[in-house]
Amino acid sequence: METPVIRRAVEEDIKGLIPLYAEFHDFHVRGVPDRLCNPASMTDTDETTLVNLLRSILQQDDAALFVADAGGTLVGLAEVYLRQDEPHPLIVAHRYGYLQSLIVSAQFRRSGMGRQLVVVSHKWAKERGATEMQLDIWEFPAGPLHFYEHLGYRTLKRHLVVDLI
Repeated sequence: METPVIRRAVEEDIKGLIPLYAEFHDFHVRGVPDRLCNPASMTDTDETTLVNLLRSILQQDDAALFVADAGGTLVGLAEVYLRQDEPHPLIVAHRYGYLQSLIVSAQFRRSGMGRQLVVVSHKWAKERGATEMQLDIWEFPAGPLHFYEHLGYRTLKRHLVVDLI
C-alpha cells in the first residue's frame, strides 16, 4: 500500500469514510462497553443517514473532514469544527477548533499519521481565527489520552460519574 497523503475530503470519499467511522465506533465500544454498543446491523437507512451527514459536513464553511489516503484507500480521518463561545459576562469567550473525531486504521497506527491529521486540523482552525483546539475523549486504558497529552493537550475540565448501584 502507498504511503498515505493527508488531504481535505471530497464527496467521492464518502463511501470510503463509512468503514473508518465504523472502526472508530468499534474502538470506543470495546473501551467503554457500559456506555456504547454496536447495533445488531447497519441498515440501509443508517448508512443513508451517515452519507447525508458526511455530505452536509463537506458543505459547511465551519467544518472540515481531512483524510489519510493510501492510493485510493482511506486509512485515517479527522473531523473538525470551528466554534465560538456564547457571550456571557462571567466567561472569557474563545473562538476554537473542535476535533470531533480522529481515527487511524489499526494497521497504520503509530506511523505519525494521527499527528499529521491533528496538525492539519490545527492549521485549518487557526487560519479561521481559532485560538485553541478542544476535544472530548472517553477515558479507558487503551484510549487516546496519552496520544493527545503527547501532542500538548491538557485537561481543562473533567466529567465525573459514580455508580449508584
